[in-house]
Amino acid sequence: MSFRQFPATDANGDDYVIIEFKDEQSGDAGTAADPHVRYELADGRRLVRDGRAFRTSGGELTLST
Repeated sequence: MSFRQFPATDANGDDYVIIEFKDEQSGDAGTAADPHVRYELADGRRLVRDGRAFRTSGGELTLST
């Protein structure tokens, strides 16, 4: 498993760090729809990717990169 971090902001301009986890056994797929890629905030909340936007599953937080 590998990971990378990248910055994002919410609608209020607050900064966050998104962590992308990628299962190295998945090959080169690495797309947003790839089940071997997941996104989380530093506090462990899972994110759903929609292009350059990320949101929590409940929709209470939306981030852009």
